[in-house]
Amino acid sequence: MTTNGGGWTVFQRRLDGRENFNRNFSDYRKGFGTPVAEYWLGNNILHHISHQDDYALMVELEDWEGNIVHANYDQFTVGDASLKYRLNLGRYSGTAGDSIRGNMLSGNNRMPFSTYDEDNDKSRANCATTHKGGWWYNQCGDSNLNGVYYSGGVYGGEADGIYWYSWKQDTFYSLKRVEMKIRPTYF
Repeated sequence: MTTNGGGWTVFQRRLDGRENFNRNFSDYRKGFGTPVAEYWLGNNILHHISHQDDYALMVELEDWEGNIVHANYDQFTVGDASLKYRLNLGRYSGTAGDSIRGNMLSGNNRMPFSTYDEDNDKSRANCATTHKGGWWYNQCGDSNLNGVYYSGGVYGGEADGIYWYSWKQDTFYSLKRVEMKIRPTYF
């Protein structure tokens, strides 16, 4: 990908809602979808890639008005299966606000991955069931980029869309396009 100098490996993409991201733990471990469309590379692959070198993460978000923002993290690793693919991020910079690191209750950093059949969050409820997608949930948190794709952005009911709270300040605004991508920090 050519964003910010190129060299990126995209591991998550949302753009049209054709792929169902409300998947089980095994699907997220192996990966699913199509790389040129919507997909998740796979937590097992993310673990192996992120432990070969020092990696940075860029999250690119687009709303339904065509605005694009970024959240950058200077370190990115995903733990192995025994750690339930725990997310570890470094310092934040960017224009989207930091909806992953958040605070002690809402932050997703250092959280294991959860799905509807593998509840690893700190909430009494299963956040992946409520938010309809696998993610590194804490007390459900301020971000979920694997939720339901709602065309047009605004929706009601459960907070189960594709959201990044620090940017839109609304868990009932589902984003139009999302990419999560990594590259070596020295690039």
